Amino acid sequence: MFVEVLRRSLFFLLLMAAPIMAGCGGGGPDEYAVTGTVTLDGQPVEQGEIRFLSADMQGTPYAGQITNGKFECRVTAGKKRVEINATRESATPAPDGLPNFESYIPAAYNSESTLTAEIKGNDTLAFDLKSEGTNP
Repeated sequence: MFVEVLRRSLFFLLLMAAPIMAGCGGGGPDEYAVTGTVTLDGQPVEQGEIRFLSADMQGTPYAGQITNGKFECRVTAGKKRVEINATRESATPAPDGLPNFESYIPAAYNSESTLTAEIKGNDTLAFDLKSEGTNP
């Protein structure tokens, strides 16, 4: 008798918990594979980072590494502000003698970016940046 009551109670508990457990598997907005290229003055950006932020600058940014001018990352749908950063070794070493790295992507493409992208699904994007006379 006790075993039967225990079995029924366990069965009922599992029935009640199933919908709750099913809802714990993410539940966030869909993310899409976004790939593309980044060039500066017609040359691939060797190493860098691309970030996609919501247009209202709220929430978590989505980021991907740029390697040999190509990137891929997962991004939610919608209008995004795009920021692109890259550094390279400076000819002048740091005061301690170690390599000194400098940002070479103009601020118009990162801290003051006006670049945008509308993510609709698995998109392929191309960003052709200019080092002078930036007009994204």
